Order: sequence, then C-alpha cells, then structure tokens
Amino acid sequence: MRFIGRTDELAFLERCYRSSRAELVFLYGRRRVGKTETLFEFARNKKHVFFAAPEATREEQLALFSRQLFEAGSPAARYISKFETWHDALESLTDLPQQERKLLIIDEFPYLAKADPSLPSILQNLWDGRLKAENVMIVLCGSSMSYIEHELLAEKNPLYGRATGIIKMDPMDYRTAAEFFPSFSPVDQVLSYAALGGVPHYLDQFDDRLTVEENIKQNILTRGCALYSEVEFLLHQELRETAVYNSIIQAVALGATTLGEIASRAAIGPQKASVYLKNLIELGILTREFSVGSSVKEHSKSTRGLYRVADEFFRFWYAFVFPNKSDLDMMDVDGVYQFDVEPHLAQFASLTFEDLCRQWLRDQNRQRNLGCRFGGIGRFWSKQTEIDVMGLSKACENRPAGAKTLIGECKFGKGPVGTSVLDGLDDKARALGLQNPDRYLFARNGFTAALERLSEQDDTLHLVSAEDLYQ
Repeated sequence: MRFIGRTDELAFLERCYRSSRAELVFLYGRRRVGKTETLFEFARNKKHVFFAAPEATREEQLALFSRQLFEAGSPAARYISKFETWHDALESLTDLPQQERKLLIIDEFPYLAKADPSLPSILQNLWDGRLKAENVMIVLCGSSMSYIEHELLAEKNPLYGRATGIIKMDPMDYRTAAEFFPSFSPVDQVLSYAALGGVPHYLDQFDDRLTVEENIKQNILTRGCALYSEVEFLLHQELRETAVYNSIIQAVALGATTLGEIASRAAIGPQKASVYLKNLIELGILTREFSVGSSVKEHSKSTRGLYRVADEFFRFWYAFVFPNKSDLDMMDVDGVYQFDVEPHLAQFASLTFEDLCRQWLRDQNRQRNLGCRFGGIGRFWSKQTEIDVMGLSKACENRPAGAKTLIGECKFGKGPVGTSVLDGLDDKARALGLQNPDRYLFARNGFTAALERLSEQDDTLHLVSAEDLYQ
C-alpha cells in the first residue's frame, strides 16, 4: 500500500536528519492521524532503532527496549541480558556500530514517562552532558497531546528548551485526502471528506470502487465495522466523564454555537461547560471560530466566538450515528440511511464545502494568485449580515492605494448557481459599505449561462466549481 501525503512533515524530519548537529525532535498529534506511518516512511532505508512503547511496567518496557538495541548491534549484548537503567540504555545509543547518523525513534514516549516519571530528567541530563555533542537524532512521538504540551514541553519540565524541533501533526487537507479515493468525482470527494475529515485511518476505510452511500453504510453505520465505535473508543482513551462530553459534542454538532446555548443543551453551568470545551479544543475535536476582522480583545474573552466541531468525522458521527444508535444496533442500516442520513447529507456537507472553499482561497492567496495578499480569510458575521467567505487585503499589486476586500458565497445545492446569488452577495456588500470588492461564487454543480457571461465581462467576479477546488 502506497504512502500518501505528509510531504511537509517528512521534509522537516529529513532536514533534521541531514543537519550537522544532534537533534531531539518531538512529533505528536491525536490518535489515528498517521504519526507512526509517517515515522516508518521517514526511517525507510535508514539504519534506525524504532521502539513502539507499550503500556507496561518500567521493567517490561526497559527489557523490550534493550532487545531493540541489541538487535541493532549494541555491543552491550555481549555481556548483559538487558540494561538495568534508562540512563545506561539511552547512553548506549552512541555505541551502535554504524558510521552514519544514529537514529532512535520512540513511539508513544508518554507511556515510558508515565511508568517512570524520572525518565525526562534522565534524558535531559544525558542530552546536556553527552548526547547533544554526538551524531544522533532522537524522535519522541506521542498521542497524548495534553501530556506532551503541558508536561513534557512545559516550562517546568526537565526537557523544556531541549527540543530542536517540534511537529504537531494535524489531519490532512482535503486535496491530500482525495488521493485515498481517486476514482470519485469531485462532489463525491467533498461528501467523503464531510463524512471522514482528514484522518488517514478513517480515509483508508473507504473504497472508491463503491458509491459514497455504500461506503457510509458499510464503513460507518454497520455495527462491528472499524468506524462504528471509533468515537466512543477515542473519548474513553482521552477523557473521563464521557457522558458529559457526549452531550456537549452533540449539542455543537446539532447547531449550538455559543457558550450559553451549549451549556443549556448539555444541562450544565456555563463555567463548567467552558472547562469541557477547552479540553475538547485541545484534542482537536472542537474549535472556536471568530468573524474576520475581530479584534485580539474579542479573542481573549471566553464568551465570544462561536464553537463548532472541528473534526468532520466526529460531526458526522454525532449527527447521524449517535442519535440512531438503537436502530443501528438492531442492524437497520438501510432505514437509518434512507430516512436520517440521505435527506440531510447535502445540507450537512454544505458546511464542509464552505471550509474547502475558504481553504482553496487561502492556497491561492499563498501562491499569490489573487492579485492582492489577503489576511485572515475566513467567515464574516454580524447581527445583520453573514458572509461565507471574506478576506481583507494586506497589499495589492497594480491597484490603487487603499484596502481591498474579498467576499464570497458557497452553494452546495444540486442546481447551477444563478445571478440571484450574486445579487444577494452584492446587497450584503452594500450593507457593509464595501467598495468594489472581489467577488467569488463557489458551486457544487456549476453556474447558469447568464452568470458565466457576467463573469466574462467583470474581472471582479470569479466563478469556482467543485472541480476547480481539486485542480
């Protein structure tokens, strides 16, 4: 099976490997995001020690790690059966026989640190005293994001300031995700991304020889399949009080966006809800969104901003699996899909489509394809107006001095987009006092002939189809 994506992460790791100094790199991210596969791909064709730390006692972990070092050629194997301390084991890395860079990768390092809390101090002393002067590269990987951020990398931890590289691995973008099902049409790729998001383990479950409907039924809705109980498993792995977290995530997935609405639907106090929301944001399950142009002061206030489910698969699961669990446990997959999923799937995917359109514009912006360099491309809302896409210019080429604005609407309906959508967007622009903005219309199924004629005559009007998003 071919490896897909992660070009930026692999390039960074390769630069570290080729550098002339010792490297201590932390790579972390939520479960299933593809950390281990990325490290395997990086280590391919390199001499290395790859240790997948188990949840076990210190003695069991140390014995397994010793075996890995002995198999890699550690000369200590001639006179001991295992290392007695982590200090001796890690120090022996420099004794490995190869002339090139000595590469050690420890997957799930937090398991080792939790079994032996002195390990970070041991590694810090070794790094400061010897390892940072050696031709070594150590990669410490983990899925417990809060533990890595607040314990291992925090200011009071022994390893603080020792890392030469830190990579937080996020889910894949929509274009990379589409490589998992290349035979799908762009619309089906949008629908698949809406159901799965960018986590490689989830994407790998879909088979592009089947329809999107067949894939959803077989790989998400059917009891016993890999994704049916995935959300429950992850929550139990990462959190306590899962019943409360279930209520909060479902409230957000079904449309509650403010702290007050979420607390009310979950039947808990706002202050307590704020703590749970913070934990879910740290795990990458939820996010807090602010309108384009909002101030730093607004961002700092806990009552401002709108909450939404950041993970597409979680949003799909709480919208369609969680409320239908009883019927799905009774194997009524066809009934749930026909009456609960299919009638709402396009509307559900429309929010994902908006995200993809904004990401497409950010990519175009980064490539300098928009004429101006726009900052903070996102969604705009006020008490009177809501706009799917807005960007405020930082600098323009070949344009008069002054701010330039980009605005856009995203439509995932089955019919072509016509001039009425443009008229509505222009009305919003006038209401906000925007002067001659660049206007972008995004459509699932193309545009009417009249709108296409207008775009040929107006260089501020841009039409972008679902196919364009994937080119």
